[in-house]
Amino acid sequence: MWIGTLVFILGLVILPASADGSNVSINITGGSEAGQSCVSAKNCYDPDTVTVPAKTVISWTNIDSTAHTVTSGTPSENNTGTLFDSGTIGPGGTYSFIFISSGTYDYFCSIHPWMTGEVIVTSPLATNSTSATTPEFGPLVILVFVISVFATIFLTKNRLIFRF
Repeated sequence: MWIGTLVFILGLVILPASADGSNVSINITGGSEAGQSCVSAKNCYDPDTVTVPAKTVISWTNIDSTAHTVTSGTPSENNTGTLFDSGTIGPGGTYSFIFISSGTYDYFCSIHPWMTGEVIVTSPLATNSTSATTPEFGPLVILVFVISVFATIFLTKNRLIFRF
């Protein structure tokens, strides 16, 4: 019973911290595999640049008739795909990724490397200049509290607390 209660409480604490409910959709446009004309139009990925707050879910949907990828980095880098890599997304398929940390993230299609895009993730403090400067520890504080309560109950019940 104690384990079930602990798992339930941890689920309530950790799952809401994974994403804030924001969702942004990006389309992999039709015909972008046929040539580099989408590069000048900046619509291989539509939109090709998005600015979002941290903890936003980005979903790429392939509305083209051929397969594509969403791979972090740029084609000229040696460490492409280290942050995220969708693998092959077939026509009608979707790939999603949650951006947690602020920064600028380039991505491209590894099959058609002229197809590039960019996600700019802003920090919560940058979007709300009136927020307090007190550091936010989030679910970690609640997790430590829950563990200490269970440890105290266990030690007290089993009389393992030493009296001075």
